[in-house]
Amino acid sequence: MRDLSKRQREVLRQIGHVWQSGAFPVVRELAEAMGLAGESSLTPTLHRLQIMGLLEIQGGVRGKPRVITLTAQGKAACGLGLPILGSIPAGPLRETLETADEHADNTSELLPSRPGDFLLRVQGDSMIGDGILPGDLVLLRPNVALHQGEIAAVQVGGDATLKHFYQEPTSSRIILKASNPNYTDIEVPAEDVSIVGAFRGLIRPSQWN
Repeated sequence: MRDLSKRQREVLRQIGHVWQSGAFPVVRELAEAMGLAGESSLTPTLHRLQIMGLLEIQGGVRGKPRVITLTAQGKAACGLGLPILGSIPAGPLRETLETADEHADNTSELLPSRPGDFLLRVQGDSMIGDGILPGDLVLLRPNVALHQGEIAAVQVGGDATLKHFYQEPTSSRIILKASNPNYTDIEVPAEDVSIVGAFRGLIRPSQWN
């Protein structure tokens, strides 16, 4: 929500709150809940949020109430959906997540998450020993300290990988280990490694869809 105005953020949060309760937000009821005089007070903000691709508005014809539907991008902005990346980003992570083409919602029962978490679609079979299969969606948590041997998504130079992470406290080298015996260990200087996120669980598409 960093590029939204204070009023836009307030309206979107209120919509997200209603949506999370299992109801479709109605413009008239939303205006009442926010203590506004009427629907017209909300219309310019809702129109702008619709142009930004965060919501859609149906109804309003022949006396029917105007109902708000959140898009996948809108759900993600409200913290109701997780961005899905097809690969680990080579650029700034925040910008990549904000422009992700795909988001997953209704995943909380399968995999609890926190704000800032995201999903990565697994490519390859290097982690099958841990039950992580090609096509799985792994939940990654950025900006957390890694424990010895923990699974994490990391960048090494221009390449990205999901591996067990090892580094001795006094060592300037990092070892990345696969759980598939067909893959050899990767040993690289610590300054060449950037941690994208720590592994916090997975969703198999057949369980989610």
